[in-house]
Amino acid sequence: MSFFDRKKKDSPDTGNNYEQNNMEPYQGSQFQPEFNNDPQQFQQVQPQEQPQQGPTQPYSQGPEMPGYYYEEQPVPEAENADDWQYTEQDLENVLEQTDSLKSKLRHELLAERSYSNHILRSAGVDENDLRENAAAKIKTINDSLRKWFDTDEMANEIFLDPNRNYFIFTDHLSADPDHHESQMWKQINQTLLEKNLIANAISVSYDDHANETWMDYQNNDMASNNAYLLNMYNDLQDRNNNIPITPAEVPFEEDYHVEHLDDNKDKIINSNNELIMEVSRDNDQNLQVIRHYKKGKLLSRDIFDVNGVISATQFYDHHDPNKVVRENFYRQDGTLVMIKSYTDDEPLIQLFTPGNVLINTFESDDELIVWWLKHQALRQVSATIFVSIDSKYYKELLDLRKAGFEIIPVVMTQDQNAKSISELLNGTDKITAVFAGSDKVNGYLNKNAKIKMDISTLADVETPVYKQ
Repeated sequence: MSFFDRKKKDSPDTGNNYEQNNMEPYQGSQFQPEFNNDPQQFQQVQPQEQPQQGPTQPYSQGPEMPGYYYEEQPVPEAENADDWQYTEQDLENVLEQTDSLKSKLRHELLAERSYSNHILRSAGVDENDLRENAAAKIKTINDSLRKWFDTDEMANEIFLDPNRNYFIFTDHLSADPDHHESQMWKQINQTLLEKNLIANAISVSYDDHANETWMDYQNNDMASNNAYLLNMYNDLQDRNNNIPITPAEVPFEEDYHVEHLDDNKDKIINSNNELIMEVSRDNDQNLQVIRHYKKGKLLSRDIFDVNGVISATQFYDHHDPNKVVRENFYRQDGTLVMIKSYTDDEPLIQLFTPGNVLINTFESDDELIVWWLKHQALRQVSATIFVSIDSKYYKELLDLRKAGFEIIPVVMTQDQNAKSISELLNGTDKITAVFAGSDKVNGYLNKNAKIKMDISTLADVETPVYKQ
């Protein structure tokens, strides 16, 4: 029953009022007056003033139209009118979730590709199955990258395996490194520190003060206090072992006498007033160098370590006192460990056991260094070696990859060793991972590389600003 039906039922005057106003009976509950948009018609239906027929009650519901009383009907609302807003929000949520999942997928794919590249770099040449599986996985990952991101041209970060041992290789541990060298040490150290890893060090030059220099590196944040130094000569000469040592003494005969030149230098003269030896000592009066003479010519030079123990002897050409023809190197117990000969009739390097049995011969320092790293210093060690692209032995170290070592070159600036950088970018050396000293260098390598490589920028470290 409509509102008007209820009025009709409840009010005795309702029917009379509708008849007086020429109202058509309602069909159902909806009132539908007819108009033909003729203003004269509208005027014709205006109600004439009627004589008072007793009190009537005006309708209290609905606006008045000329000649009619009706109720304003509410506009019907669509069922679930706000559903589109919920659907739109659901779609936005799905898109956000899609973006998040794609970002997660991209990170996971690149991380897995980095690990697979790491396997390729570190697997031995005889581990064919391991290498083939890694290569196949990289292909699958690249397919997924192209499927979801339309490209697989994305440089990975270098994967640093916590189960490996990390080393910084240097030809010589400089006591006074230049800016780029010191920055390289600090940045590598910081990069590994951020991953709770440690960068140890390898140096291959004869350096009696290498251990002291290493302590300076640690004190100047160029190396971790928990890191250690492997020096080739210290290792071959057993200086890394805590064995009892006996400081050397100056050989002296009855007819010799001493002439003091200063607090740290003496001359040893024989009875014929001929110079036999010249002895130099450090400030603690430990022997440093003894030069041996015969008939006024320099024959040889004994070199002592910081503890005054004989370390090496250099022999000079009889006709050229500035030319070394042979070097003997000794262990801490005085036994001969190595001979380096600079004449054409002997191998350059001969290596001996403590019992003076020949172990091996080498035609170059490069061969000795690679042999030492592979068979002695890093034997049975899963090692990753960072090496400056400026290193004298950079190319030789790349051969260690055949033995399962991982070699990662470090490029601090774009103007370093142009030939090696060019071969790196062209793929000549088959390098698959590089550390860049800055984002600028990283961008340069990414832009110019003709092969796919993992490229990471070393962690930045604050550089002190000096006032002019």
